[in-house]
Amino acid sequence: MKQKSLKTNAILNTLKTVLSLIFSLITFPYVSRILQVENIGIYNFCSSIVSYFVLLAGLGISTYAIREGIQYREDKEQIEKFVSEVFSINILSTVISYACLIITVIVGEQFHNYTLAIAILATEIIFTTIGVSWICNIYEDFLFATIQSIGVQALSLILTLALVKSSDDLYKYIAIIAFSRSASHIINLIYVRIKYCKFKFILHCNLKKHIKPVLVIFSTSVAISIYVGSDIIMLGFMTNDYQVGIYSTAVQIYTIVKNILAAALMVLIPRFTLLLQRGEKKAANELFSHVFNILMILMLPSIVGLYITSCDVVRLVGGENYLGGTNVLRLLCIAIFFSLLAYLYTQCILVPNKKEKAVFKATVISAGMNIGLNFILIPLFGINGAAITTIIAEIIVCFMSIHYSKNDIHLNHINHDLVSIIIGCIGIVIVGKACYIVFTGSYLVRLAVTILGSAIVYVAILLVGKNSVMMEVIQKLRKR
Repeated sequence: MKQKSLKTNAILNTLKTVLSLIFSLITFPYVSRILQVENIGIYNFCSSIVSYFVLLAGLGISTYAIREGIQYREDKEQIEKFVSEVFSINILSTVISYACLIITVIVGEQFHNYTLAIAILATEIIFTTIGVSWICNIYEDFLFATIQSIGVQALSLILTLALVKSSDDLYKYIAIIAFSRSASHIINLIYVRIKYCKFKFILHCNLKKHIKPVLVIFSTSVAISIYVGSDIIMLGFMTNDYQVGIYSTAVQIYTIVKNILAAALMVLIPRFTLLLQRGEKKAANELFSHVFNILMILMLPSIVGLYITSCDVVRLVGGENYLGGTNVLRLLCIAIFFSLLAYLYTQCILVPNKKEKAVFKATVISAGMNIGLNFILIPLFGINGAAITTIIAEIIVCFMSIHYSKNDIHLNHINHDLVSIIIGCIGIVIVGKACYIVFTGSYLVRLAVTILGSAIVYVAILLVGKNSVMMEVIQKLRKR
């Protein structure tokens, strides 16, 4: 099979995430104003609950299947056998997940008022399983995922604008979200069966071979989900829907920015797995160092820029009623840095090297710390306390992941580049402060000028500092 271009895949996956951001920037401000803070809080609370059962159904199979499936992708018979086995295990875990969800809703009195919303959102569980999106990752096919994502999100946007007209339309909005996610997975199922491999449910799914690594990865995913999602759930129990709505809006912005920056990293996982399986450690080191430089050049200015414009960004996305989440967003900007570094080391180095147990240990410790600190900090600092626990959790995972990766990967030639990036970020701060002094009228004008001015100053500083990534871009542009 012809090897796909990493650059093309990175561009496609980043494009998909950026377009997702654009759709969110259209949809979420509209919905947050129409549905109001309490309804947004209800939706996010129910979505957080269902996400745990989606996770249980997923069982860590996606990560395992990508890592192991790569070695079979050239053999049609072997890949169909492997996919059928893994898919069958996934079906069984989905049945268990639905049973657990039903019991949870029946037993937990706190969930009785949210039964309908949870039931609608729970349709995602089965469709995520049958969508087998991980097959596209095995074949490094990101073009279809990008096209399909754009189409489904465009349809979702149209339906939202057409049907969600008042605060009474919460369940219409939830149904639209569930429909768009389900449609996406159905389309993916049809595509992979036609293009890549036929698979089916089988009773003899070689459970003994697959279950141990799958459960280790699943346990890690659970721990990650706990320290990522426990804040909203605990706020739901310890405060009220209004506070959840404020906090979840800031988290929505934080998540969008983080996902855009992580998009290019996702396409590297299959390639790192191939290099490490072949024993090409030098090539893996070079690729990792290059990716690290690119991540720094994009991540640091994004974090600084989001921090200084946080008030205007919250106002743009949610409106005046959500400005209480400004400090939360500023705190979460710090978490972005550690979260992305942890993602880089865990998914691109530790998991391909089959060190899931190290990832599991790091995430369990951070999850336990997150939950314990939430009990202490939420009563003291409210939604800001929840954000602080997220920062601490991300720091723990980051440093433990780097520690466990020290014998597997080494960074080359990054010091000079980091100096130019840091100076560039100082330039962004100066531009941002100046814009807040000069543009005191429309926040939209101030936000636009800040973003444009910061980008120009940042790029200029990188060019003057002869940042290696920027010099490479300039050389390629000159050749073209």
